[in-house]
Parts: sequence; structure tokens; C-alpha cells
Amino acid sequence: MTDVSEILRRVRDEGEAALLQFNAQFDHVSMEAKDLVYDPFELDVPEPPKAICQAIDAAIGRIQRFHRATRPSATTQLDSENELYLSERWIPLSRVAVYAPNGGYPLVSSLLMTAIPAQEAGVSDVVAAISPRGGSATHPVWNYALRQLGLHQVLAAGGAQAIAALAYGLGPIKPVDLIAGPGNRYVTAAKQALSAQGIVGIDLLAGPSEVLIIADGMANPEYIAYDLLSQAEHAEDASAIFVTWDDALRERVRQRVHALRQEDGERVVGTITFERVADAQAAVDRLNQVAPEHAGLVGAEAEALAPQVRTAGALFVGAMAGQALGDYVAGPSHVLPTGGTGRFLSGLSTRTFMRRMSVIEARKQLTSDLLECGAALAELEGLRFHQQALLVRKA
Repeated sequence: MTDVSEILRRVRDEGEAALLQFNAQFDHVSMEAKDLVYDPFELDVPEPPKAICQAIDAAIGRIQRFHRATRPSATTQLDSENELYLSERWIPLSRVAVYAPNGGYPLVSSLLMTAIPAQEAGVSDVVAAISPRGGSATHPVWNYALRQLGLHQVLAAGGAQAIAALAYGLGPIKPVDLIAGPGNRYVTAAKQALSAQGIVGIDLLAGPSEVLIIADGMANPEYIAYDLLSQAEHAEDASAIFVTWDDALRERVRQRVHALRQEDGERVVGTITFERVADAQAAVDRLNQVAPEHAGLVGAEAEALAPQVRTAGALFVGAMAGQALGDYVAGPSHVLPTGGTGRFLSGLSTRTFMRRMSVIEARKQLTSDLLECGAALAELEGLRFHQQALLVRKA
């Protein structure tokens, strides 16, 4: 199979010709160059069933409200003695791309969870990339969601080849500042390579789905079993961990997971493990060590651990707060750090699509002690012109 570096090089050098070949090779779709980029508003596509439209609209509204409320705003402080104004300015990126997976099913939720935070951040130019597999340009659900989001430019490509086209530009698609959205290992490798070269910014390197649930003896094993399976069903390499200090609950959850898998025909899911720890403190220590993408706390004793959780991508507290709620309609983005990177990374938000710029404003005479303080440090470091640049401003 063609490696990722070769895909990136060929799309950069050969443009549309390479992209058309890769679409045929990887997605088994033959198309013309004119169809690589389309505007959903120019297509004659029927609407999905009313219930689907209502679900998409409701999810859009909830995601918009959350990200609008959590968008950062400038903070300013004043050095009153020197009339030195210090502030942080949050600036939206100019142009970003959102990648939406389109394998066996149209993962419309990923489109919503990436495009909406970008829009609420103030990004004025958002382009989407969706694999043409399954006729995405004419798929009623994709078309409806894209229109509801007001997206007019869509790249009909997936995989590493789509990431390359978005980063380098292709035909009417100008290079973007940042690419966001989850994908397979080839998408992740392409994002990582292009980001390392400084060609494009990325959100985070999302890996296989993960969940770790802590519960005490009062928890409902049915809820927990479904929550474990709902994350494990993402892929064969997904991971679901149940942690408890209650032996009886551990066995009930294990049995219910086994029964549900049998009822489902033993469909391939990720790894599910059932761990026993000594007590609640050991459980939260285990969680912070794993730094899971999703963390759940169920039962009064488990829920009391919430203030101690430091590393989860997203934390779900309470029996009703299943992780599937966060995947679709809670509001925060479901694009979260995986593979232990929650120790130092955050999930996707409006901040992902903004950059912070410090502003230092001094229009009046500064005090001598402030200038001399800076000059002393410059002299210490042997930077003579730094020193003089400060001292020349003394009254």
C-alpha cells in the first residue's frame, strides 16, 4: 500500500490527478475533477426523514449554545503607576478545514462537533472534507447537515489524500490554517507529518476511542454495561475499562456485557476489561494514570471523586450522564485527547480555532524604576542594545 508520505507528496505535486487516483484506489469511487469540490446548496438532494432533520437541528442548537458560552474573551489589566495597559486578544483563525469520517456510516456528529466550534470561534471561512464513499455529495443526511451549518465548500475526499489537499490547496480550495476532526491512522499520520513541517495547524492526534468508568456498589450495572459497549463498538482497537472496589457489581457488569454481546451476535468490538481496586482513592488514581478520552463516575461514592479527576478528556458524572450523550447532544465537542495525552492536551473547543496574542500598550512616560529593572536584567544577559533601548526612554 502507498505510504502516507508518498500520498502527501503526490497530492502536493500532482494535485487533482493524484486525488482522483487515490479516491479510486482507497474509496473505490471514480469521479471527474469537477466533482472534487462541491457546494451543497447547489445540489438537488431530497431531505432526510423529518425525525433525522429534527435530531440534527436539536444537536446543532445545543452544540452552538455551549461553545458560544465558553468562547474566550479578552482580559485586560492596568499597571496604574505606569499607565501600562496589558491585555490578551483572542483572534479567530482565518480559514480552517473540518474532516468528517465517512466509512460504513455517515458520522455527521463529527462534522457538527468540529464545524460548530470553529464557527462560534469566529472563523469566517470553513471548508469540510468528506470521503465520496457512499455518494456523500448526494447523501441526504450529509447534504442536510452541511446546509444547516451554512458550509458552501466541500472536498469529496477522505484519508491522507484529503488532509494533503486541504493543507496544500487544490483547485478552488485555498490552503487552510488548521485541520480539525478525527480519522483513521492514515489521517492521523498525515496531520502529524504536515503539522511537524509547519505547513498546517492541527487540533489533536485522536486515536482509538477510550472510556474508563468508576462505579460503587449502588450503580446500575445495565447503564454501565451499555456505556462500556457504546465506546468499545467504535472500533476493534477501542478500549473500555470498568473499575470498582465492589466485587458483586464487577461481576454483574461483566455478566451483563457478556449477555449483551451475545444478543448482538458477537459483533467485533474493542477490548473491555473489568478491574478491581482496593478503594475509591485507588480507583481515581488509576483513572488519572490512564488519562482516558472519556471518564465516567457512577454512584454517590464514585461521583464524590469528581474534583480529583485531572486527566480525562471529558468527565461524565452521574448515572444519567452516559458517554453517548456527549458523543451527540450534550454540547461540548466529542473530539478529545486519547492515548494518555489528556495529561497535557484538551479537547476541541473554540480555543482550538483561535490564537492568543498579548498586547502591551504604553503611550505615556514610564517610571524610572521599571525601566532600570529591565535594563539591569539586560545587562546581566549581556544584551547591550536591550539595556540602552530601555534606558533611552528614561525621563
